[in-house]
Amino acid sequence: MTYREKEFRALWQSLVPDSGQASTVQGELIRSIARLRDEAERNGNANWDEGYELFCDFIEITTHPWRMSDPAVREQIETILNRIRQPEIAYRDYALFDELSDCAVEWCMRHPEPIPKPHDPKQYR
Repeated sequence: MTYREKEFRALWQSLVPDSGQASTVQGELIRSIARLRDEAERNGNANWDEGYELFCDFIEITTHPWRMSDPAVREQIETILNRIRQPEIAYRDYALFDELSDCAVEWCMRHPEPIPKPHDPKQYR
């Protein structure tokens, strides 16, 4: 896949609130990836904690049915998340976030109808 920066930004602008969690699964998927990228690029994952693990968990759970139906997507997303969950090395490979952003854009295109997402009281990031 090619990094779909314009599509990702458009989804960010339309689905992610100025602060706090998104009210849709699509918005929270985009927000999760953006927050993971931001922490890696700006801070070298120095602030990595449970909040960032929760973002990874959310991405994994959200994409699960799609990943299970397509072995190539499954391997790609699992590899990316395994690397991102190693915060001491993930900040050195921003291409991971480009690939994951592409996957999120694709997932959102496959699920155009808003899917409500309840607030997660454990997610403080």
